[in-house]
Amino acid sequence: MVKENSSLYDKLPLDLLAGFYFEINKNIEKGILSYAMYHEIRLMEQSALRRCISLEYLHYTGSRIIEDEKLLRGTTMQQ
Repeated sequence: MVKENSSLYDKLPLDLLAGFYFEINKNIEKGILSYAMYHEIRLMEQSALRRCISLEYLHYTGSRIIEDEKLLRGTTMQQ
């Protein structure tokens, strides 16, 4: 049995991994980050799959975390 190499992403909590995954994908689509970042995306995807987390769930969770953070920042800035 071959053991897969682990990465830094394997050590991150799920919410942090999901947030990074969502933001990096969004910034690649906007052209802010280069396509070279797809290597990092693949490492995140491999980490999620090793944890038995679907990529859809990872993307959805990341989007919710980012939206919640935006709402929280908006609320604290108004106070």
